[in-house]
Amino acid sequence: MLTAPTLSSLAAVLPAYGRFPFDRTLDAAREDIGSTPDLGNREHAERLRRWLNDWLCRIGYPTGNEDLFADSLTTWWREFEQSLPPGARRLAELTDGQLNALTSAYGDLHVRPAAINRAGRTRRVGPTAAAKLLYFVRPEAVTAWDRAISMRTGGGQTASSFRRHLETCRRWAQKLEAEGRARGLEAEELGPYLGRPKSSVAKLLDEWLYATITGGFQPGEAA
Repeated sequence: MLTAPTLSSLAAVLPAYGRFPFDRTLDAAREDIGSTPDLGNREHAERLRRWLNDWLCRIGYPTGNEDLFADSLTTWWREFEQSLPPGARRLAELTDGQLNALTSAYGDLHVRPAAINRAGRTRRVGPTAAAKLLYFVRPEAVTAWDRAISMRTGGGQTASSFRRHLETCRRWAQKLEAEGRARGLEAEELGPYLGRPKSSVAKLLDEWLYATITGGFQPGEAA
């Protein structure tokens, strides 16, 4: 049974901003691509592949003129951008309909082709990269995952698993925001309060899951 994080347990586990390795790469990606990425822009799509690989997604680079990843991303973005929740919508505020939209977007994206490996087989975008891409374009609303997290929060990596993951994280986000209000803190103040000034509540939950599941950190050990 997963335990819902509290502000106190987050404070005990999460390090100050900059101590997680992905803090630096995420900052660099935001600076490189900007605060409003346009995945219909092939240049943005190509740059995101590099950053995803820095986040250990291992997406192959094209060896010829065809770029499956950029093609998949630009096509997917044209089809799903307008159905995604507004950029400022927080995870705690998501309606069931907006969860459905994110689930559909994930379900379509993670099976799209990304590269051809040396054996000539097509590699898909994959569950981890798809979740991280959704977080990158909707950082207030999406808590990303990796394989270890997905098994615990969703019971798998399918679209329905991703919805269960988001439902759990939405419930946690609502509890954290309520706890924050009881302390006189608004949602946007929770990250700074915890020493994570660039983290939305959704990102704080991602960091909690990474630290406690993937990293196996105990209080004070995350680095």
